[in-house]
Amino acid sequence: MDTTPVAAGRIGGLTPDAFSSLFQAVGGLRNRSALIAMFGGLVTGFVLAGVIGAGLASLGFFGPLLGALVSLVAIWTGANAAGVLLMDQARGVAPRSIVDALVYGLMCVPKVIVLGLAFFAVALGVFIVLMLVYLVCKVPFLGPLLYVVALPLSIVVAGVTMWGLFVCMFLSLPAIWEGRGLMEAIAQSLTIVRTRLVETLLLMTFVGLLAMIVGLIVFGVLGVGFVPAISLSAKILGGSSELGGLMGALQGFGGGGHVIAGGIGIGVLWLIAATLVSQVYLLGLNLVYLRVIEGLDVQGTQQALQGKIDEARRRAADMGQKAREAAERAREQGRQTAQPAPAALDATTPAVRAPAPMTCPACHAAVTTDDVFCEACGHKLK
Repeated sequence: MDTTPVAAGRIGGLTPDAFSSLFQAVGGLRNRSALIAMFGGLVTGFVLAGVIGAGLASLGFFGPLLGALVSLVAIWTGANAAGVLLMDQARGVAPRSIVDALVYGLMCVPKVIVLGLAFFAVALGVFIVLMLVYLVCKVPFLGPLLYVVALPLSIVVAGVTMWGLFVCMFLSLPAIWEGRGLMEAIAQSLTIVRTRLVETLLLMTFVGLLAMIVGLIVFGVLGVGFVPAISLSAKILGGSSELGGLMGALQGFGGGGHVIAGGIGIGVLWLIAATLVSQVYLLGLNLVYLRVIEGLDVQGTQQALQGKIDEARRRAADMGQKAREAAERAREQGRQTAQPAPAALDATTPAVRAPAPMTCPACHAAVTTDDVFCEACGHKLK
């Protein structure tokens, strides 16, 4: 029988050691594979952005835009690969290779885009409803009375929606890294927001503070070392010894290559620092995800979500069928209109009638065109 305090004190996905266990997120700094994947994605993204933007500069705005899109794909591939490797670490399973993680990370990019679009559509729908409520509030006399309730209610709805979608988006990423499908990840994140929103926000806030502290340490070290390094470079290469003397010193040394090399070196250094901080946050996010899904019942939400999707599909299919039937009726009416009317119904066409039989005007006996006198009464016909 399990008599541990953790099992006894579990409330809504939290345990007495919930916050202290999140300090394991610092262990992300020691995951070399995740560091390489994240750093490689960042470097590749910035390099591709620069190369594509410069190579397609003649295309105007299209060149930098294409470079930015390719750069985002590369960066997100590295971030997803790092998240997958850190998820393996959080679950305590054997880590996969960097190549497998990068391939899986690239496959996760379309899912991330769909997630973003889906949650954006939800937010858009909520705000459209709020706009309709405000339009009703423009009604004279009754509008101000409704606004008394509509304004505070809309504030609460907008706040819960934004925070809920924030949690859904960030907790759907670890679900995808774990290998869950898109619908399952969405249903799971919605269940977390519906049942454990406050606990999840507290844990995510703690992880954010922990990553911020690590960032202060990392960038603090770089900031402290930046000043003497710049001063020494200025003294040796020539130029001002002030903080901004590096560029002048390097240019005074007579080589633009030193300026480029210095800029590249500082950029790489800052990317390494950003990679270190991101590893702490990503591993902490995975730990929060694994903790809040403990004992979570996702089946009901997933079935309800799938039911709504199936209903929407049926409605779309019905509307499509009705549209096709209406189009077919329109085409049939068009064909009937294009066909000529029958000759008997055409008012412009003279009617063809059989000739009436000839009779004698006196006795009405039948006669022919060759008769000069009527044979019955002798009346002269011609």
